[in-house]
Amino acid sequence: MTQKDTTIQDLLDFENEFKDSLSKSNNFCIALYNLNKNLIFSNVAFQGLIKGDATESLINPTFDKLLTLNPKDSLIFEGVLTIGDSFSINSSIEAKIFRKNDKILILGEISAVDLLEQNTTMHLLNSEINNLQRKLIKEKHLLQQTLKELGKANKELNELNATKDKFFSIIAHDLKSPFNTILGFSELLYSNISNYSPDKTEQFASHIYKSAKNAFGLLENLLTWSSLQTGKLEPRIEQINLTQTIEAIYDLCLPIANSKDIALSLSLDGSSLVLGDEQMINTILRNLVTNSIKYTYPFGKITIKTQNLENEVVVIISDTGIGIDPSKLNKLFSLECELSIKGTNNEEGTGLGLILCKDFVEIQGGKIWVESELDKGSSFKFTLPRVK
Repeated sequence: MTQKDTTIQDLLDFENEFKDSLSKSNNFCIALYNLNKNLIFSNVAFQGLIKGDATESLINPTFDKLLTLNPKDSLIFEGVLTIGDSFSINSSIEAKIFRKNDKILILGEISAVDLLEQNTTMHLLNSEINNLQRKLIKEKHLLQQTLKELGKANKELNELNATKDKFFSIIAHDLKSPFNTILGFSELLYSNISNYSPDKTEQFASHIYKSAKNAFGLLENLLTWSSLQTGKLEPRIEQINLTQTIEAIYDLCLPIANSKDIALSLSLDGSSLVLGDEQMINTILRNLVTNSIKYTYPFGKITIKTQNLENEVVVIISDTGIGIDPSKLNKLFSLECELSIKGTNNEEGTGLGLILCKDFVEIQGGKIWVESELDKGSSFKFTLPRVK
């Protein structure tokens, strides 16, 4: 018996230990197949590499390829065997594959070089995934910005459409209507003035005057608002005695209120000095007070009130008028609002005055809002920066 045979015999004394260790090994792979593609045995290391079907897990070379190889002293393949599936990152082992009779034995071990290559591949894939995630986050942010800008552009487009529709409405109806009245009554006077009594003539003249006044007021608001939209109207900010300005508006509107038997009163919080444009403040107050008179029934009450706060003055015009439908409140100061209710004496209006008020208040650094309840009245409120 040679030394080699003796050594082998000595090793065979540890046959059971070899079997147990190899079957539980996580590094050395053992697999035994029959030619019918059935896995007869596999140890822990090989089982960890299998994905799905044990035979289909042989990727390169495939099991079918192994069957075509001609045995040479039972060794049919030596090299790198790839194990796994076609949908994920696979594993490779340094393998020797033997074939005897109807059995195929795979012996191999996981290569440190292959592990390093796989780790490098995984690292590169993770890096690509991270880069892709950063790119997706950036693109998501850009998409959100684009959607935000599109929303803003859409809002501006809606406002422009509302502006266009409002202009057409005013020109086609609101501005045309008073001129129809003027032309109609003036034609009657021109054609039949000798046939009318002084009272009849005075009645016709009154209709002409009121229609002309309404048309002029509307045209004035249109021109002012148009100047605002084109940036041609800039406020002249200076120190204004708001108390005196309110008292002047009170004196101007009192006869109008008296003509409808409406009580117009003041409740001013001492002297109020503000920073603003006097002409714009006049326009705001005149529009709000005349609106309240328009929509208040005879024997109603309107109060112009001020509150001096630390940094601003609040002006409140409250009335006991018809109130405003809650569904209209949010759009009351925009062109989208279709509030075309006639006054309590059938006075005409377009709602353009309130839009002017909003623009004038905001351009002076204030804010405007309304609180209202149907059939109980409304309170229009706006602020202006206070001079301390």
